[in-house]
Amino acid sequence: MKKILIVLLFLLLCPIFVLANCSNSGATVVFINGIFGKLADARSDQENLAQYFKLKYPNEKVEFITGFNESHLGGANDLATAIIQAYGYEDLDYDLTTILNQIHSQISTKKVLFVGHSQGSFYANAAYKYLIEHGARPESIGVYNVATPASYTAANGEYITSSTDKVINETVRKLAEKSYAKVPLPANANIELSAQEKADKNGGHGFSSVY
Repeated sequence: MKKILIVLLFLLLCPIFVLANCSNSGATVVFINGIFGKLADARSDQENLAQYFKLKYPNEKVEFITGFNESHLGGANDLATAIIQAYGYEDLDYDLTTILNQIHSQISTKKVLFVGHSQGSFYANAAYKYLIEHGARPESIGVYNVATPASYTAANGEYITSSTDKVINETVRKLAEKSYAKVPLPANANIELSAQEKADKNGGHGFSSVY
């Protein structure tokens, strides 16, 4: 997670997120998981990111919470939603409403950074758009996406996608090109995979295991 941590530290030290009645000190990172999400896995990824960050930067006052992207209908609805999002339709839907409702009472800082993994990138982008449209200042919200199928990162934010990510580069990108959907951002890192990840047809995509 070294590459992620460098960008997170930079973004969190910049002025972000203005929320009424929130503290001027500290920051909140909202992790949004990807497709076929399980709550235990999402929390594990969020906790791994938090632990690694706090190990490297123990003096930074940063809280980490999960904006859980729940799976529906055994994942069939997840796929349908992801396809719609790939064509650029990222507006408010049931899952985004649920995520925003989840995190609302947990945020007590004026600095907030959304970290989206995989399909969570679409929701991180959409959360930014929704909050800006409802009164948040554009410079107040940060977005950082990981293994992103999206064609952009909101708030002019950063992202990381490895050239070894099979899901994004060998599946999502090719499907987008064939179906005239919006093509994911180009790979901008080259993460060496373990033997297990290399053997997995969907290897190279895991948040904690790879990025």
